Amino acid sequence: MTIVIKAQIRRLGAADVQDFREIRLSALKKAPEMFGSVYEHEEKKPMEAFAERLRDAVAFGAYIDGEIIGLSVFKQEDGPKDAHKAHLSGVFVEPEQRGRGVAGMLLRAVIDYGREHVEQIMLTVAEGNEAAINLYEKHGFKTYGVEPRAMKNGSEYRDEILMALILR
Repeated sequence: MTIVIKAQIRRLGAADVQDFREIRLSALKKAPEMFGSVYEHEEKKPMEAFAERLRDAVAFGAYIDGEIIGLSVFKQEDGPKDAHKAHLSGVFVEPEQRGRGVAGMLLRAVIDYGREHVEQIMLTVAEGNEAAINLYEKHGFKTYGVEPRAMKNGSEYRDEILMALILR
């Protein structure tokens, strides 16, 4: 049984750059297998790098009692032939808050935003991450392929599942 909590979901702006950095670094430290970057690399970046990422994408934060506990990032393509699509990335909820509906709330925020701006949302998810795959499928995403050897960590490769949600 899922215990749903009341988290506040809101779009992150320039004033939220410290929260964005904090949750991004937490995600990389606590779930390194889920992301393409690594904590040691991102932790060295100046605050301006995080501010720039917030300017280039739309990020949603989940808050409980004023503390950020989750993140999702929406990045629309900007080319003349691919601006109809966007990519969802950086979905993360602090481990102690998982299983309580927060990831679904973050996903709904991205989808609602996307409906007003794009025709489809694309994402990649690590093969074997069944919890994430099930969440995305529950929200209408469909698998359309696998990218073999998408990530490399030392001599280890990881395949990624490619998924998309057609909005219109």
